[in-house]
Amino acid sequence: MQNNLAERFQDIRGLSPTAEQRRCKQDIRKVKKGGYLEIKGNTYLVSEVFRYLEVKWSSFKKKKNEYWVTELQLLNVITGEKTFIEWEFDDELEIGQTISEVQLKDLTENGKPISRQTLDDIAEEEHGILKFNGKKFYYVEDDTWAALFYRNPTDEPLQVRMYEFKGDDGSFLTLELWEDEDSKPEREAFISRELAASAIKVLQTELLMTNDSEGSNEAI
Repeated sequence: MQNNLAERFQDIRGLSPTAEQRRCKQDIRKVKKGGYLEIKGNTYLVSEVFRYLEVKWSSFKKKKNEYWVTELQLLNVITGEKTFIEWEFDDELEIGQTISEVQLKDLTENGKPISRQTLDDIAEEEHGILKFNGKKFYYVEDDTWAALFYRNPTDEPLQVRMYEFKGDDGSFLTLELWEDEDSKPEREAFISRELAASAIKVLQTELLMTNDSEGSNEAI
C-alpha cells in the first residue's frame, strides 16, 4: 500500500500547481510525454507517446503521403490505472479511447477460436464477424491498415497489421498482428470508443521543470 501511494505521488508531482504554467491551448496534438490530461473528471499523466505510420499492406513500404496516428499511454494519477487514447488528423481531429483490452484467445468466429489464418481469410474476403463475450463485431475493410510502429524516433520501427471491427453499439474492436512476435507490445487486441475533443482538457502539454521541482529532486 505504501509503495502504491509513493507511485501515485510520483505521478502527480510533475503537474504544475500554478494556473499560469497550466494555461495552454485545448489541443491534444501538442501533448508530449510528461504532460497531463483531464478526461471525464479523471486526471492522467502521459507516461508514453507512441506513433504509427501507415504503410502498404503487403510490403510495409512507406506511402507517398505520410499519415500518422499518435497513441498516448495514460496513467490515472489517483488509481494508477493504465489506459490509452489515439488521435489522428484527416480533415478533422479524430480521437479514440481504449475501454478494455482483449486476449485473442477470447475471440471466436463461428464458435471457433481465431487464428492468424482466420484474420487473413477475413481480410481476403473483406467480410467476417467476430464474437467477444457474446457480442458481435463486424469487419470494416476501409479501416483495416498496416503500419510501422515507433516506440520513439530513434528505435527501429516494428511492422504491424491492424484488423478493425465495429460493434452494433458503435464501439470498435482492433486486433494487432505483429511481424516480430518477440518485440511486440503487451496488448494484442482492444475495444475502444470515439472520444470528442471537447471531452479532453489539456492541463499541461509536457513536463515542466521549475527551480522548486529541481531542488526537490536533488533533496530526494
